[in-house]
Amino acid sequence: MAARKIDQFCQKLFPDGAARTERLSIAPLQASDAFQLVFLTNDPLVAGGLSLLRQPFTLSDAQDLIALSRMDKGCFAAIRRCEDDVFIGCAGALVRDEQDVEAGFWLGAPYHGKHYGEEAAQAMLDLLRRALPGRRIVAECPRENSASWRILQRLGFTPCGAVGWRKGAQLLAYKAPQTVC
Repeated sequence: MAARKIDQFCQKLFPDGAARTERLSIAPLQASDAFQLVFLTNDPLVAGGLSLLRQPFTLSDAQDLIALSRMDKGCFAAIRRCEDDVFIGCAGALVRDEQDVEAGFWLGAPYHGKHYGEEAAQAMLDLLRRALPGRRIVAECPRENSASWRILQRLGFTPCGAVGWRKGAQLLAYKAPQTVC
């Protein structure tokens, strides 16, 4: 996947081991999450919106995604509801090059439309901004994935005018809001 590294990437992103939002717990994927990740990612309602992962997504693919953190090439996290600890999705980041880190997220179909995606994406964006203040944060999203596209735009991502690395995806870059004095 990504060719570059950031030393201790996952530890920098999750210095306390996990992050919490009002309704979600977000913690780096563990080997024990692989089966749930495969099940979630192969749902046709989820797979259609993912340009990052191949389909069908296998147990080996899940293990490779989890292993990115050991290689400091990325860090993906399980998204769980705090109320019942149910695995509902995944959020993470990949090192693209010396300047860019790519953020991404996906949720299981039963959890669409409940604003979990925006909550998790905002949390990941906040973690990346704090851990890697000198890096540009980008996302790739196919325009056809209108729900994710709208979330990214609400969070401050704008199209760069460039095609993403993956088929059908466009590159968006995060621009922090300007503060008015």
